[in-house]
Amino acid sequence: MKPIKILFASFCYWLALSTQVWAMAARPNMDPNAPPPPAWMSWFPVVFMVAVFYFLLIRPQMKQRKEHQVMLDSIKKGDRIVTQGGLIATVLNVSPSIVDIKINEETKAQIKRSAVAEIFRDTPKEKEADKTPVLVK
Repeated sequence: MKPIKILFASFCYWLALSTQVWAMAARPNMDPNAPPPPAWMSWFPVVFMVAVFYFLLIRPQMKQRKEHQVMLDSIKKGDRIVTQGGLIATVLNVSPSIVDIKINEETKAQIKRSAVAEIFRDTPKEKEADKTPVLVK
């Protein structure tokens, strides 16, 4: 929520300054009898900037947040997960806000569900690397 507030505040600040800049940028030697430009022309840069912010910042962040929530909802007992701290652990129990994990045979812990960064999946290359024999001289 905080990034949206910062984005909105910076947009308001930019809007307040841009109207003054656009007013100062008027040509001083304009014909006084010429009609003023249409009102939509003064709002076009503002609407364009809002569209750019939406499509480049807000929309991708919302999509990423939704994908992360779907991933958090799909966590089940026995999954291997990676925490935000980088720990790889096995899920023992899942509750609405807490996940019980096992880091090794002796270490068990509880973490918040939101601290799960991803579900860990071994790639085939990593499995093959584990199976390759090591020659010792």
